[in-house]
Amino acid sequence: MQTKGVQDRDLQLEAKVALIDNFYNDVFTPLEGWLPKLVKQLQSQLNAGGRLNGLQLPVMIEADVYNILDTSPRQLYGAGYCASDVVINEGNPLAWWQGSNRSLLGASMFGPGQAAIDLQRLEWYRIPETTEKRHVAGPFVDYLCSNEVTITASMPLKIDGKFAGVICVDVLVSSLEQTLLPGLAELGGATLTNSNGRVIISTNFEYQTGDRYLGFESDGGISTLADQMAVAVSKKYPFAIIV
Repeated sequence: MQTKGVQDRDLQLEAKVALIDNFYNDVFTPLEGWLPKLVKQLQSQLNAGGRLNGLQLPVMIEADVYNILDTSPRQLYGAGYCASDVVINEGNPLAWWQGSNRSLLGASMFGPGQAAIDLQRLEWYRIPETTEKRHVAGPFVDYLCSNEVTITASMPLKIDGKFAGVICVDVLVSSLEQTLLPGLAELGGATLTNSNGRVIISTNFEYQTGDRYLGFESDGGISTLADQMAVAVSKKYPFAIIV
């Protein structure tokens, strides 16, 4: 039988997990709103004039991406769409705006003929393509876009049953720290990890972002720590809090 102290601790943990879930619910909400509109636009374009090139894509979606960045209840660093070859026939498949000045990521960032191949290998693209489900990737240093420690939330889209790319937003880990660290601090030495045991943020001085949590085994996942520490796992997103 659990003691009252253990029950109170577990309730606190669940409350903090709920804060994280609420944060990412807000992150995904504008993407959910944009998805059907973008599918309709792309379908209409493909039916009328065939596939787009990398110069046409930003023109089509710029206003909607600006709206996401400007109206999101959470602080987003970047947002955009990475198209598959169902939509793009040549040029840069990524239309992406980022930073306080909402600058468009230039096509010069990609080597000729390599953009689609390289982008498709990245987790935020590859996992939604494979699972047909939304995904949260990171933390990772985003050398492609911001050079900041980033978490990317992405959603797949389909056109006539075919995978047509992903819509995404970036949240900097520094933004997560501002929002979530005060709550974690109430738990003492608490650490937020992803499902692979990588540290996202922590109030435990022994851990920094990107570290692998000690004792986390890839075969058993977070359950390998449950007998030794207090653990709460999100049921919606790939996050866990360990105390």
